[in-house]
Amino acid sequence: MLNITTNVPLLDKENAHLFAAATLLQSLGNTPGLTTNAFYAALLSEEVPVEQHESLTLAAIAIEAMMSDADFLEGYSTEH
Repeated sequence: MLNITTNVPLLDKENAHLFAAATLLQSLGNTPGLTTNAFYAALLSEEVPVEQHESLTLAAIAIEAMMSDADFLEGYSTEH
């Protein structure tokens, strides 16, 4: 995993959550339609500490939301 750090601790923490969520999303496959239950099951199966569940879920939602509108990205389309 990449280790990108800045001089802003809050930004570093958010980036770490985004990278962890992206890694988890990628491990679940590259097809649309991932359910919340499947994501939570992955958090549990990967033994992610409960304290991180909310942060990683919000990061995953952010990633999916950013990637959901291909028209906004002018034809650039991708899955997870």
